[in-house]
Amino acid sequence: MMDIHFIDVGCGNMTLILFPKGTTYLYDCNVTDENEEAVLEYLSKAMGTRTLIDAFICSHRDADHMRGIEKVHEEFPIQLIWDPGVEGTTTDSPEYRTYMDLRRKVGSEEIKPRTYRTTDGVTVRWMNSKDDRLSDANDQSIVMKIEDDGSSVLLAGDTSFRPWKEIILRYYSDEKLAANILLGSHHGSISFFDDPDDDKHYYTAHIKKIKPSMTFVSVGPNVHDLPDNKAIELYEKNSSGSDKGNKVYTTEDQGNMKLTLKGNGAWSLKVRQ
Repeated sequence: MMDIHFIDVGCGNMTLILFPKGTTYLYDCNVTDENEEAVLEYLSKAMGTRTLIDAFICSHRDADHMRGIEKVHEEFPIQLIWDPGVEGTTTDSPEYRTYMDLRRKVGSEEIKPRTYRTTDGVTVRWMNSKDDRLSDANDQSIVMKIEDDGSSVLLAGDTSFRPWKEIILRYYSDEKLAANILLGSHHGSISFFDDPDDDKHYYTAHIKKIKPSMTFVSVGPNVHDLPDNKAIELYEKNSSGSDKGNKVYTTEDQGNMKLTLKGNGAWSLKVRQ
């Protein structure tokens, strides 16, 4: 049994992963001047006696996925940084420079796609990362799946439909793709479904394989009209629903959410934490 916290950080992403035997991962970070106090306080509460972060996983090097990581490091020292090794689209931002400085300071490794590791008895799959067949940095986001004794969660980064259609689905069986919980891609962007080669239909083969009970979207106030209404409609249509019938939750509406994987396909969720 393990806990995964989806932290309300506005239009960005921050997911705290607490493994059963004490290992701690942080997937993405978006600490701002406005939310700094609340986010650091939440991390302290959620981590309890854990005093450091074993690995920070930067799904891709965009500002809203690494902003404020130095502030987290000051409170909860990061032991290692993992990322795809792809530059990203905000290389001229102060967030990028600060992240790269920290990356050099603490040490880093590049995640290789289609590999896996075992952490505290839990399987962690890296289903996507740097790939020369993909030109877009978002599409080379680290897609991470956590499997704990039959219960699972899949984190999609900012991937569009393309890596799923062209690469991921070709390498993984239906069993490996299926997940109880899906962290929807790119703050609810339609790019996860919108295939420009098909002007009549949206691409849904990937989510039909994932078959989530619920989809979470990490989003907050923004100028990009996210989450996209059609994307939410497609997530709802292709999520089966919890035992209470809920299909899609956003951090903007539900605040901080704590997911507990219980094994044997079981899980529980607490919102507004």
